[in-house]
Amino acid sequence: MRVFKQLVGLGATLFLLAGCATSTPSNRDFSIALLGDTQYNSRDDLAFANMFAALNKEQFAFVFHVGDFKAGSDSPCTDALFTARLKQYQQSSSPLVYIPGDNEFIDCQRKSNGAQGPLERIAKLRTLFYPNNESLGHRRIKVARQSDAVDGAGTPPTRYSENMRWQREGIIFFTVNVQGSNDGVGFNVAMDAEQRERETANIAWMQAAFALARAENAVGVVMFAHANPGFEEPSAKVAAGAYPPFLRAFEATAQAWQKPVLFAHGDTHQYRLAPYQSPIDRRPIANITRVETPGSPVTNWVRINVRPDHAAAPFEVMLGGMGF
Repeated sequence: MRVFKQLVGLGATLFLLAGCATSTPSNRDFSIALLGDTQYNSRDDLAFANMFAALNKEQFAFVFHVGDFKAGSDSPCTDALFTARLKQYQQSSSPLVYIPGDNEFIDCQRKSNGAQGPLERIAKLRTLFYPNNESLGHRRIKVARQSDAVDGAGTPPTRYSENMRWQREGIIFFTVNVQGSNDGVGFNVAMDAEQRERETANIAWMQAAFALARAENAVGVVMFAHANPGFEEPSAKVAAGAYPPFLRAFEATAQAWQKPVLFAHGDTHQYRLAPYQSPIDRRPIANITRVETPGSPVTNWVRINVRPDHAAAPFEVMLGGMGF
């Protein structure tokens, strides 16, 4: 099977066969592994273990998990499962950054998952996975958390420890807690209120990341979220759902910044790499590219090579393996 690479930046797309020289290497170059939406059953568990062992033989700047470390149904959101996943991810030889998916948060309220409260479950995830300002893994990186942020007006810290930010070689990385399952809207009054508050926090954190990028003359920005906010859905359906306020804010902020932006996500389990088109109205935004990691029943990962010295196209994206 041939594996194709894509260089991403400012709307320009260049496809090359793997193994061909794409740019002059630099000692500032580094690589990221992107994965998630797996470990839904025993087969996935075995495949994940094999993939994880292969990843542990490499040295990544970090491994990023987009969430959904369990099935959405018939899979109770127990403390024991959460703790087992944490223990496993701590064995990463590279720093590992994880954000929650809806399967271990919003969907915990399903009867087949034990009818557990999503708000209590996200609080538990925060306690377990975000106890300090470091990633997971044997090697760790420092991260800033929105839960620790205090702005110039003295706004107190928030509860959103899963919203993180870090940087390397002129690239700003940040996470936002934007979820599948319509971002938690439409289930009950409490969940609707939680989403409105979380959405406000997400927008503020996103805008702060771009403000930092502008202040530091960054080369590029990478935003990580769990949700696919409707890229393959009819625009009318997206417009009627929960995602437009965040999408409008993100699109306006990223477009105004003008430099390359990579939006990395999971949720719908298909490897996708494409120029960004707004889910709201299919309007293309030339400086944004989106990449989605594959998911169950395929366990695979995405390699993102970062080339900071190639400002017009700093991100090189490809499938990392053949799948399990």
